[in-house]
Amino acid sequence: MIEENHKVTRATENEQSQQPGISTDAIKVTPKLEKETDTPDVFDETWAELTQDWQTQPTAKADISALVKRTRRRTYVAKICFILNIVATLGIFIAFVYGIYDGQWAEPVNIYLGLGSLLSAIFLYFETKIRLATWSQLCDSPEKAIDNAIASCQSSMKYLQITKISFLPFLPLVNWFVYTVSQTSAKASLPAYLFANGFMLAMYLIVNYLYQRRRKEYQQLIKASSA
Repeated sequence: MIEENHKVTRATENEQSQQPGISTDAIKVTPKLEKETDTPDVFDETWAELTQDWQTQPTAKADISALVKRTRRRTYVAKICFILNIVATLGIFIAFVYGIYDGQWAEPVNIYLGLGSLLSAIFLYFETKIRLATWSQLCDSPEKAIDNAIASCQSSMKYLQITKISFLPFLPLVNWFVYTVSQTSAKASLPAYLFANGFMLAMYLIVNYLYQRRRKEYQQLIKASSA
């Protein structure tokens, strides 16, 4: 009886081993092959989608383009201001020389024009150093857009700083001129004082406002360059 059971068991095992698709090796290997073949496809598709999304985003290119245009525009405006300062300095000096040799101006006017042309020439000297040092390193390369914008902001800040400093000698000079002229005039001197000092104060506030704006922009550009 026991031998018959052993025979039946062996026969059953032989039949199972001969039937196709029942191998345990096949059961274990097939899912493994499917995983190995499916995973790279999913990874490649995901990477392709991320790459396409990154390439189609226009934000960085638009920002760089706008930054280059803004730096170019500010450089153009700075060059116009620089030329106007040269013309103004030459105009004051020519008026001073004309007043000295022709004698058409009064002495207070000649002194005011002489000191004014001297102060303007000193101011123009420092402005020339600042502007030329910055313009010599500027370019339209998008790769250097942030660096050029930082350099432009630094140049503007230095220019506005020396402009604020120039109010210190010009303010007493203007008040001296108003006082001297009022001594020989029958009109009240108070409106002239108010106008001269009010004009100087307004100009100083405008320059200081522009300086604070450039300073804030400079700090933002520094953060962007270090990010």
